[in-house]
Order: sequence, then C-alpha cells, then structure tokens
Amino acid sequence: MKRTIFMTAWDMDVEKGGVNKVMLRRSALFSNQDYRSVLLTMDFKMNYPEIEAELRATGQLNQDVEIINVYDYYREQLSSKEVTSEQKEQYAQNIKKYEEDYWVQDGDYFARYFRNGTYLKYKQWDNDGILKFIDYFDENRVRIRREEYHPQGYKIRETLYHPANNKKNQERYFTPDGFCFLTMWFNHQTGKQQHIYLFEPTHKKVVDFANRREFHTFWLEELCRTEVVKPVIIVDGAATAERVINMDDDLAFKIFMLHSNHFEKPYTLGSPYRKAVQPILDIIPQGYPVVVLTEQQQLDLHKEIGNRGNIHVIPNCVDIPVVKVEKDPFLVSMVARYAKEKRIDQAIEAFLEVARDVPGAKLEIYGAGEEEEELKKLIKKLKINRSVKLKGYTNRTDEVFAKSAVSLVTSTAEGFSLVMLESFANRTPVVSYEINYGPAQVIKDGETGYLVPNGDIEALADRIKRLLENPTDAERMGDNAFNLIQESYTPETYYNQWRKLIEQTIAENMQKPLL
Repeated sequence: MKRTIFMTAWDMDVEKGGVNKVMLRRSALFSNQDYRSVLLTMDFKMNYPEIEAELRATGQLNQDVEIINVYDYYREQLSSKEVTSEQKEQYAQNIKKYEEDYWVQDGDYFARYFRNGTYLKYKQWDNDGILKFIDYFDENRVRIRREEYHPQGYKIRETLYHPANNKKNQERYFTPDGFCFLTMWFNHQTGKQQHIYLFEPTHKKVVDFANRREFHTFWLEELCRTEVVKPVIIVDGAATAERVINMDDDLAFKIFMLHSNHFEKPYTLGSPYRKAVQPILDIIPQGYPVVVLTEQQQLDLHKEIGNRGNIHVIPNCVDIPVVKVEKDPFLVSMVARYAKEKRIDQAIEAFLEVARDVPGAKLEIYGAGEEEEELKKLIKKLKINRSVKLKGYTNRTDEVFAKSAVSLVTSTAEGFSLVMLESFANRTPVVSYEINYGPAQVIKDGETGYLVPNGDIEALADRIKRLLENPTDAERMGDNAFNLIQESYTPETYYNQWRKLIEQTIAENMQKPLL
C-alpha cells in the first residue's frame, strides 16, 4: 500500500508563481512506486476541473497526481452529483437576457432589469455566454443577494448582504442537486467570520466551526482518517500552516516548508519576522521538521531560534531542458511577477543605460501582476519602448531562457529563486542583486553570473553590459552554470533528499513514547 503525500497550498492555478511550480514538480517525482501524491487547496474556485485539465495538457501536472479542493470535496461527498431538472429549468430561465415583465438595459456581457421604473436585478455573462452571477436589489437599489452559477448549469454559491451597509452577511454553498451543504456567517460591520455550518444530508447532522481554520482542519483530519497508511503532509502554502498545526498529530506526519525569506524589511538577520510565516517559526522549538532552501537561511534560523536538528536544507531542482534554440547575443530576459517586491522598475531603469551603450540590446520581461500598468508607464516615460517589452505570463520558461544571453533577478528578497536554476539549466548566466536568500549560493561572481550590491542600479547596468559586450564570457559562464545544475540541482538529487527526510520523520515519530 502506497503512502500518500499530501501537499497543502491556498490555491492552484494555471498562471501561478514559483511555489505552485515547485509543488507540481515535487508531486510528479513523488508519484511513483513509493508514494501517492495529492495537492490540497483551500480557496473557492468554480473551475478546478478546468485548471487541472489545463495543467495536465501543458505537462505541468503529472497524470497520477490529484488536486482536491475543500469545497469541491464536500460538494461531491454530500451530493447525488446530478443537476436536478428543477435546477436545469431555473438555469435555462436565468441565462436568458430578455425576460417577460422586465425592461432590460442590454450590454455586451451584462443586463440590468427594471420593473415599473425600479431597478431589481443585474446579470453578467462571460465571453462564452456562460452566466456568471445575478445580483438582486431592493426598491432602494440596495443589493440584497448574489447568485453565482457553475458552468454546468446550477447555482453554486449565494451571498446575502446586510441592508444597513451592503456588506456580506452570509454565504451559502450548493451541490448540483440544490442542497445547501455549507453556510458561512459574517459580522457585516467588521467583515469577520462568526460561524461556519456544514450540513450532512443522510443523518441531518450539522457540524459547526468558529472560522475557516477550524473547518479546514476538520477536512484535513477527515482526509487523513481515510488513509490506510498514515500519510505525510507537506505544508507549502504559509496560509495553510495553522490548519495543519492544529491537526491531531496521530493522523499525519507533518513537514513545513519555508519557500521565502522569513524576515520583514530589510530582510536580514535581526529584522522582524513576517506575520504570514510566524506560525511555522513558532513550532520549530516543538521539533517538527522545517525545510528551507538555503544553508544561509538555516544558519540565520539557528542563530535566532536555535539548532535542534529539525531545520533541513533542500534546495529547489530543475529538469534538464530539451529546448535547443540559438541564443540571441543581445537578448536579456526576466521572469517575475509584476509586483513591487520584484523591483522590475529598477531593471528597466538599468536597461536605459544598457540600451544606450549596446546597440540592439533588448530586455523581455515575462510575468503578470498588479504593477503591469505602472511598468508600462515607466517604459513610456523613459522612451525605451523599442528596447524593453512586457511579454505577459508564460509557463514556457525554458524557451525564454534558452534564447537569452543573460537573465536578471532584482527582487528585494527570495527564499531561493527558481528562475535562477531554470536560467542556469539553459546555459544562461544570471545577473542578480545580492539579497537573502539564494543568489550567493549559486552565483559565483564572474563564473556563473554576477552578483551586484543590493539596489545598485548602475552596477546592475554595468554587469549586463559586460556580458552583452563579451559573448565569450557569457558563454563560458553559461556552461559553468549548466554544470552546476548537473552536479547539485537535478530532480534525482532533490527526490533523494526528500525521501531521506520523509523516512527520517516517520522513523523518529514511530520511536516517540506513548503518553
């Protein structure tokens, strides 16, 4: 009987960053003759089947790996799994843009509904004509209810609003056959959750929880109780840590991951801890295994929390790519979220000097995020539209780095930048700010790339120019970088480190005396 490895994150999606990518790669490695891999998510999405299908189609999700979402789990467990005729009839009526007895304001993907001058209802469709939701209003044009619809044609969630301030008062979640299996109550003034109720139809049983954390812990324990062999839970998403911490230790072996720097600004030893990862730091003294990505982060944690032998270093890995394209000697690339902490603006400012001194130099920036418009404005302001391009999100990073002469990392902090390894695997040297953590572990200055002082835009521009103006050096550094990947960062090395830790964790827990 295979042992199940559960890996928890708040959510999974097609266009996500490094943590999801690491989980997908690790789950594929674990899904073999030794283990069964399952990814667990705790957000609410209507389209997890579509997300799962897309991840499989693009080769990111192994065919043997499951994704289980807490809402989808209970919707399936507590349902007959078929949309009733009543639900179908209601959906067929609701999806219509024009209804009798209403005056309709017709938009491309929306419609407003009036009766005798009173605004009563609003509908919105997606680009494919699928009904997304309906808002209902009272006679004073105050929204009182929203109904959201699943693409399969049934009401999946209903939100009720308090008339005093139009703030959320209650959420109700439904099965395809119309059964309300979950309700969440909120304080309409503070927005805080008050109670959650889970309804079991067979025995008409109600289970109540004070908040989502309790509900998610209950779900995790239920999953683990169904396992014949005691499973392992790896906490990848910091937002899920408390859920796992609160679980009964007898139900699962627990391992906690720190994918990022655990400090607040200035992100160095002695700085305050990040609130998001505080629960993980708090349980280190209790002996739970915690995995970090670099030896430097391990050392800092030892200095501040103590060395109990339970902080382990397992850096990320990368597959050796099969992409074979000719490098563009003037192309510099970045792959990063369009977010302030990635300091893409500084890369763009540095490239103003690069483009001036190196004719034909280009910077292509791949990603997505809230800073996109600000970055577009900066490119326009600096008048370097011909040299700098925002290329949008890609999961084809090997193709990006394979054709690039140089890649950049300008983050304020990292746990261990996965894109550095991906760049190295494609024989592309990296120019990076010297930050905690990661760059100094793999970038040997002048050998596999360049480290520059944190925030020094002039130095960043200078090192980029050196590599573009000296393609022989860039090629040599790229070869060195590739050799480093083969020596230390292969999937085989990564898997063996994780397997050793899992076996050690199980052995140590089995030896603990019964209380």
